[in-house]
Amino acid sequence: MSEQKPWADGPFELISSTRAGSQKDVKTVGANRMAEDMTIIHNLIIRILNTVYLQCVNVEKSPGDVQDFVAYAIEWAKMVEEHHHTEEETVFPQVEQLAGVPGLMQTNVAQHEAFHDGLHTYMGYLEKVQKGEEAYSGERLKGIIDSFMPILRQHLSDEIDTLVKLGDYDRDWEAWFEKLVKELLAKTSDPKLKVRYFLYIAILLHSVFRGARRRHRPRLEPD
Repeated sequence: MSEQKPWADGPFELISSTRAGSQKDVKTVGANRMAEDMTIIHNLIIRILNTVYLQCVNVEKSPGDVQDFVAYAIEWAKMVEEHHHTEEETVFPQVEQLAGVPGLMQTNVAQHEAFHDGLHTYMGYLEKVQKGEEAYSGERLKGIIDSFMPILRQHLSDEIDTLVKLGDYDRDWEAWFEKLVKELLAKTSDPKLKVRYFLYIAILLHSVFRGARRRHRPRLEPD
């Protein structure tokens, strides 16, 4: 297991790399590779929110930093919204079409709806603080996060299981996923969106993954 990062690895638990079927020094293929890549993205989502959660009260000690922190916290929510919008509009329909099973991903869509209101409250509060319409309170922000993050965390984990199970369908999931990623990146023309996804791309291009030297396979904690 790689060194823990206390400022990002909790309190919301990261998803184990083994959930996607990852093994040290063994190339992951098929639906498991797709699940492996998604685990990386989902752990990024969890890590960033952990940093917001851990520092939301502390930042009150530095009033000059509050607005920068709020902007950072807002970008996380925009990233999550864009990620789930892309899944619902593009990824899930293609999965169902390739598998030949209409409604296959509906459970995942329902989970998106389960934490939507909490995420909306999070965004609404932070945007009011950003505009100077409300005073910033770290405890209030922490309470809002507590209201939806356990559900979101469970969804991020469950979705990995869903992707792994796609291996039950005899399809070339790896080739489809690589093609999908290229298509999505090609469609990204919004400069703000490109900045938002920079962290995704930077992590996915890292070459070290659980001790193995593989292109496009970053280290993914925890084991």
